[in-house]
Amino acid sequence: MRLKVTYCIVLYLVCKLSIAQSYFNNRYDNFNNGDISTGINLFNGNYLIYGCAANNFSLYSLNLGIVNYTGTRIKNRTYNWNSNLIVPNINKCIITSNSYFTIGGTNFYKTDTSLVFTWKIDQNLDSIAYHQYGFINQTNQLNGIIKNDIYIYMTGWVDSLYQNSDILLIKADTAGNEIWKKKIGVPTYDETAYCIKQCTNGNLLIGGLKQLHGTSTQGPFVMRIDTSGAVIWQNFYPSATYANGSFDVMELPNGDIVFTGGKAYNITSQGTMRRPMFTKVDAGGNLIWQKEYGEKAFGHDFFTFLINEKNNFVVSGEKFQLDNSANGMVYEINQNGDSLFSREYAVQPGSQNYFRDLVQAPDKGYVFSGFISPIFANGGTGNQDIWLLKTDSTFCEGAFNCGYPTGVKEMSYWDEVIGVSPNPTSDVLNISSRFSFEKVELLSVTGQVLIRENTSSNNLALITNNLTNGIYFVKVSYSNGMSITKKVIKL
Repeated sequence: MRLKVTYCIVLYLVCKLSIAQSYFNNRYDNFNNGDISTGINLFNGNYLIYGCAANNFSLYSLNLGIVNYTGTRIKNRTYNWNSNLIVPNINKCIITSNSYFTIGGTNFYKTDTSLVFTWKIDQNLDSIAYHQYGFINQTNQLNGIIKNDIYIYMTGWVDSLYQNSDILLIKADTAGNEIWKKKIGVPTYDETAYCIKQCTNGNLLIGGLKQLHGTSTQGPFVMRIDTSGAVIWQNFYPSATYANGSFDVMELPNGDIVFTGGKAYNITSQGTMRRPMFTKVDAGGNLIWQKEYGEKAFGHDFFTFLINEKNNFVVSGEKFQLDNSANGMVYEINQNGDSLFSREYAVQPGSQNYFRDLVQAPDKGYVFSGFISPIFANGGTGNQDIWLLKTDSTFCEGAFNCGYPTGVKEMSYWDEVIGVSPNPTSDVLNISSRFSFEKVELLSVTGQVLIRENTSSNNLALITNNLTNGIYFVKVSYSNGMSITKKVIKL
């Protein structure tokens, strides 16, 4: 009897572990053309994904899909409303019950004329009700939508012929009837709201991008408003020209507020070099800390985040590489803003792999949604497709050790770009690169330049026999403004 009980317990644990460790890394195509996923929600034990589908790149339709825990798409529905360009909201949709959900979005009638909508959809992805809102003959775009027990709040931006954009704020009842709509902004600034959340006291938080009109001075902003739309406070947190805005914001249990952003550095012909930022402010919007992460890179941005069971922030985003490809990325960050772990992912290496949203799965793993755009010059294949990646709770995409939580990561993209050997070194340090660099510097731990070589090459040897033993850094710089730094040890 004891043997039978033991066998049952072992069998139960094996089954439980096999369910807990689920992984997939999938592409989903609709019309052999352009597909994008902008968001993901948990819905009836499955994953609800939403975005755009296109049968040509000038006509986008609302696309909805349901994917089960194995990564199999079990339902798919595309809505093309009167043959206009349909764009869904970029933050979470509203899950009202197991029977239906409400998604927001934008219906473009012309390039500069649009209205926003809420669309109530049932569990079979069939339409129940559709409502439109906005300022007539202007550009209205919806990015965030939330619901409490009584009302729905929508935010985005509104513009008249792209002259000056203001925050769009709409309040409706749960039946979809508009109560009021407002523009919030000042004439000297362009404001775009990306996200909206409700506070514990009923107030609303809005995050987005603010730019001094006609200039490159821009950055994230956050505002707190009451449920009548009156501004309680609003703060602008510009870090540099062409900085990125806040795509997600959250109130913490103690009343502090955290939000994403991006600090810009140099501008090159290929784009703006940035590092993603994460910021914490108090309940009045006063800065507590603001931190940057990772290397300077093109399109190096944070998007949405969540808090996991360890009370850490899990932030998704993307980062471009030197060959114009992009990888999805994730950071786990503690309450002090310190990075605990980061990792990059791709469904097709060498192409552009974008993360736009994430959820934590019932097994405590993570599901990231986005899209992949192939780069044919790098060997990319197929079309622009929806991309879903499921990892376990340690951010591994398979049953192997990916370096969590020890901090010892496996080889990253940057290890493949440049090689530094031998490390530790004694007399000569050899630097090699997949791409031609224009400058190599050897730095002390205090940042002092000890050796500088200006050369257009893929390989270089640095003489190190006259250096004292210790820790140094090799900084390799490229003509596009990007640089990579690696630690070396001299023995």
